[in-house]
Amino acid sequence: MNFSPLVRFIFHVFCLLTTLVLVTTSSASAQSGGRLLGYYPEWAKTQVPPYTAEQIPYTQLTHIAHAFVLLSPGADGSLTIPSGMIEPDLITMAHAAGVKVLISIGGGDGIEGPRFNIMSASEASRQNFVANVHALLVKDGYDGVDIDWEVPYVENRADCTTLMQELRNELPSPWLISMAVTADPQNYGTGLDIPALAPIVDFFNVMTYDFYGTWSGATGLVSPLLQDPADPEQAGSVKTSMDLYQYQYGVALSQMNVGTPFYGYEWDGVDTNWSSCPTCASYSWNYGTYIKQRINAQGWAWGDDPAARAPYLTNSTIPGFITYDGVASTKQKVAYVKKRGFGGVFMWDLSGDYDGKTQDLLDAMYEVWK
Repeated sequence: MNFSPLVRFIFHVFCLLTTLVLVTTSSASAQSGGRLLGYYPEWAKTQVPPYTAEQIPYTQLTHIAHAFVLLSPGADGSLTIPSGMIEPDLITMAHAAGVKVLISIGGGDGIEGPRFNIMSASEASRQNFVANVHALLVKDGYDGVDIDWEVPYVENRADCTTLMQELRNELPSPWLISMAVTADPQNYGTGLDIPALAPIVDFFNVMTYDFYGTWSGATGLVSPLLQDPADPEQAGSVKTSMDLYQYQYGVALSQMNVGTPFYGYEWDGVDTNWSSCPTCASYSWNYGTYIKQRINAQGWAWGDDPAARAPYLTNSTIPGFITYDGVASTKQKVAYVKKRGFGGVFMWDLSGDYDGKTQDLLDAMYEVWK
């Protein structure tokens, strides 16, 4: 069939405009994307209420870090998988929703770090480790590995980088490699050579929480967005940490996930912020089963640090102080991540938000992230 020159011209213009619309739409979609990663600890299945692969809202996530596979006591590169950790349904349901699942190795229990220190110092142990990781990923269908080495000391710096490079050699793209890294490697985790690690990993999970906790001997904010000038310790904030990674270490924005806690800390014996209390009883609590029920209830009153943009609870009767992130502050953090253009956001951990029915903080994250 023959068309007139005018019809052919109109047809070509239509095709060109359609192509431009598709390209523009695709570009906008890519720019609005990013990572929403949730850590899912294997012990969550034994919590009350239990949190299993069935409770994970996969459509609200892009990545899951399944924690933790452990280094074996001999630190020879062998791995120990906790009994019942592997859940085939986790991989099946995640992949059906387009979610990538990484196996997280290590943990901040004070045991895994020393094992990493020993293992990484030996070439034979490193090679055993990377081979075992590769075999685990293939066998159980994971999409990559998250290394949670807490924490490398300065004497481990070269070994840490070498281990990660050998892991990258063993697991080229499309395998994913991430690292959970400290909020301030200048002072804690000095063995993390961030500029050297950045070209190796796909992304960092920057643990921008635990600026204060049960070890502090004073009340403070677990994960403030900004540094409050009134903080006597000037312990840090999301902004100070991410500024460090961006401007001093030169890490690409797209490589950084900002962390937020689904838990908080309580001190009994004082009901004000920035109060020294070395003998106070202190506790760690999940948001979903403990903190949420106390917001303006049970004698607890909601408070806010406007300079830090962080909430807290006080109780004048106990007396007591709780630091945490709630729905509003979680939304604010995700908005901050998007505004600055970071690669994503993550939380420790998915189960901490679950009250048996709802997951308010994850809903809040997703509402802003999407």
